[in-house]
Amino acid sequence: MNGSTDGSAGRPPLRNNFQETLLGLEYTPRPEGADLFSRACVEQYREYRPDRFGYVFAQVFEPNTLTEVALLEGVSPEAAADLTHRPTASMTALAEHVEGRADLPVVTQVNLAAALISVSRFDAAHLVLADAEARARTPEEIFETAMLDFVVANRRDDGTSSPPAFARMRQAVETGQLVPHRTLDACAQAIVWYLKRRELPEADYHWFLNTGLELVRDYPDMPSGGVSSWYRALAMLPAAEGDAAATRRYMENAREAAAETYARSPRAYELHLLKTYYESSVKEHMYVTHDLDRAVEAGRALIALDPVWSPSYGELGEVMAKFGRPEAAARLYEKAVSFGAPYYGHHLLQAARMREKAAQAEQALGHYEALARLAPDSAPLLEDGLRLARSVGHGSGAYFEDALARLRERPSPAALGESGR
Repeated sequence: MNGSTDGSAGRPPLRNNFQETLLGLEYTPRPEGADLFSRACVEQYREYRPDRFGYVFAQVFEPNTLTEVALLEGVSPEAAADLTHRPTASMTALAEHVEGRADLPVVTQVNLAAALISVSRFDAAHLVLADAEARARTPEEIFETAMLDFVVANRRDDGTSSPPAFARMRQAVETGQLVPHRTLDACAQAIVWYLKRRELPEADYHWFLNTGLELVRDYPDMPSGGVSSWYRALAMLPAAEGDAAATRRYMENAREAAAETYARSPRAYELHLLKTYYESSVKEHMYVTHDLDRAVEAGRALIALDPVWSPSYGELGEVMAKFGRPEAAARLYEKAVSFGAPYYGHHLLQAARMREKAAQAEQALGHYEALARLAPDSAPLLEDGLRLARSVGHGSGAYFEDALARLRERPSPAALGESGR
């Protein structure tokens, strides 16, 4: 083998609706339709009432997702994060509200913070919430500011600031003045993030768990959207013990509640609940039942619900990788790459690894070159490409050698600091 690969499968895609939404809270309609996240995110921003609590977001992305989208767009990630990049009227309005946050009532500050969180502007949301928290007086204000404090902590500092947020939520709940479905939302979050990362003390976790169990028993007519999220959270308990039957019972409860929610209100946000059910089902059959056919079935249902959403193809690619089918996994990751962000770089890296695992070095090296062009300062990527090229005698090894040499010739930040003294 010799010569360079062209890396065509890894060329940065044209801007998609997700990219537009995360940067501007607006998107351009396309013939293929928009992804569910973008639809739900923009729909909520356009329809919310500033004077009422209840701003919802379908999904919350990590800060790195905004960074990736900004780089694909050719925009400074810092300018995107701090709202100096304002490509649309919606983003301009959002930034101006942040600047004038001190004059807003608490409920409007909470809604503003929620809108910022929905597009991964966590530092700006933190500023707004600091003002809102200082002025919060009613149990509802205390609860809603604490819930968003938790969301920001969960994404911005890996949850290290979550325990006091959960403590304030509990304090508000114990007044008995909150509507049951909001309490259930907190209970579901407490279960998920205690089991994943221990983001609250064990005593608080047990309190939220028992409170949630009491709520679904005592309020059978509670809005079903929160009930679906509750049962998906609850399913994590038997799943952790390997109890497939109990996990499936809770998951079926989650599916029924999500379907009922969408039947009552057929919007993008409500459909996203069903999508989240299928995402959880994929993991259920990968790690609890270890059933390839059922995992594939859930993955295909996920794609059918949101066919232009790259992570859905990545989820199914993960299934194939888990069950030892690297070539099928690579094709799915490449399909994910073709749809663009979110997780463009991750999907491209997984495609490279799966092609390498399937002994398809030519395709793998094409992906490694594409990744190296996207992240030229990543020594591990360049080293992986060089290792593979050398192992098969491929001429692209010269590309990786040259890139690594240029990287190593650059002065380190420490050296630059010394030279300026």
